[in-house]
Amino acid sequence: MASQKKNISGKILHNSFWYGLETILETIVFLGTSIAVARYLGPHKLGYYSYIGLFVNVVTRTSGSGLSSATRKYMSEFLALDQPGTARAVYNLAYRYQFLGTVFVTSLSIGAVVLFGDPDFRLMSCILIASIIPGVMSWVPAQANQAFEDVSNNTLSAFGYLVSYAIVIVLTVHFKWDLVGVASAMLVARSIEVVLRTIPLRARLRKMPLANLPAELIGRIRRFCIQSIGVQLLMSVVWDRSEIWFLRYFSGLEQISFYSISFTLVNNLLVIPKTFGNATGISLMVESTRDPSRVDSIVKNACRYLLFVALPVHLGAAAIAKSAVGFAYDARYLPAIPVMMIASVLSLPRAFREISEVLIRAADRQNELLIWLSITGVVNIVLDFFLIRSYGAVGAAWGNGLSQAFGIMLVWRQARRFYNFSFPIGSALRLSSAAFIMAAIAFFISHAIPGVLGLIAAVAAAAPIYLMLVKLFRGLEASDRQRLKPLGNRLPGSMRRLYLATVEFITPAAA
Repeated sequence: MASQKKNISGKILHNSFWYGLETILETIVFLGTSIAVARYLGPHKLGYYSYIGLFVNVVTRTSGSGLSSATRKYMSEFLALDQPGTARAVYNLAYRYQFLGTVFVTSLSIGAVVLFGDPDFRLMSCILIASIIPGVMSWVPAQANQAFEDVSNNTLSAFGYLVSYAIVIVLTVHFKWDLVGVASAMLVARSIEVVLRTIPLRARLRKMPLANLPAELIGRIRRFCIQSIGVQLLMSVVWDRSEIWFLRYFSGLEQISFYSISFTLVNNLLVIPKTFGNATGISLMVESTRDPSRVDSIVKNACRYLLFVALPVHLGAAAIAKSAVGFAYDARYLPAIPVMMIASVLSLPRAFREISEVLIRAADRQNELLIWLSITGVVNIVLDFFLIRSYGAVGAAWGNGLSQAFGIMLVWRQARRFYNFSFPIGSALRLSSAAFIMAAIAFFISHAIPGVLGLIAAVAAAAPIYLMLVKLFRGLEASDRQRLKPLGNRLPGSMRRLYLATVEFITPAAA
């Protein structure tokens, strides 16, 4: 049993490492390019691009979610049961259906833009919509890699995507290709990603036997896919920037820009929690079938680490929002400051979204997820309707954040009906205390010292203060020392020594 626990922890840390590499580059590229594009386009053009981008994002996620989530669910199940031939057949079925559906949806979308789109933005819209095909087709191989509990190929293909996207954005700003260049960056990058992701996976699958899928299993997969599409449509209302539609109707393109850059910031804040959450979800999907008794310990440990990272990042970002916006953007974006502060704090619950959703899918109870997300979607729409009409982007941040927190609590409680696990409340209270004190100090420093110097001083002081408070409040446990240390083995010498010293400092010694 001890070796099994070590193996599970090793897989989570291995996948966290690869996710970590991806998210570091992702954060640098997307944060840097989003700032460059916002300054280059201005609030009006950025608002329209975000409006079309929301449609593309919703279609991509909805079209990609159904079959790809079924790929992960059933490939994980059959690989855990040592039936690789059936797992390969599941992939082939999902990929074929995915391609046919994606081409159909994309063709309809381009036709709608040609017939009804704004002529000034028609070419940009068509290029951006065309990126749906490679964007969706990368989902099935990505989920298949997760079923193998190895996301290294996903990370390598993501590198190709991010590097090519950054290059085209830089060329766009330099040669002034305007919105067409920004949209082309997405199409080129997604095309490179799907090629790099699909080829290695197909080589791996060809080495496996191929079984015939029974009709009963195909029926289960179809039902799961339909439920997943419904879930993703609801998630697009709850988790994505659905507020943009209300902002377009009630407030205008500038308010869309203020909300969009705040939403982009929040997504960048979430990359580290999502890294560990996704890596945990991969092992949870397999262990829920192999050994359900392990679920509780995996969830508790994962939540403690998510709290350890997410609390200081989100609260700290809210504390320094004023200085950060003044440094990164020009005066046209100053109204986005309160939006960023609200969005940073209220997005904290999203760090825990992956765990409960994975467990519900593992239990094959997506119908339960549909019900509760429907309720959450109604709450979100009602809040948006009343808050955005009066407060614009600020109201959008409140509506989005409050409805997401409500939805995550509902889904979390629902997942506990199928698996025995709990939230580490004691650790949450101790780590929250440390993060709140740290954020208060960072807020004071960033406001006491004007300009970039205040921003640098606040960030530089926040990290050591938080680590000292975590040690003082005993936010982590003695067992965390042995779990966290192996992650440092992948770092270069000086960084490894610093990392190991930090782990030993913030974790209590074993009794």
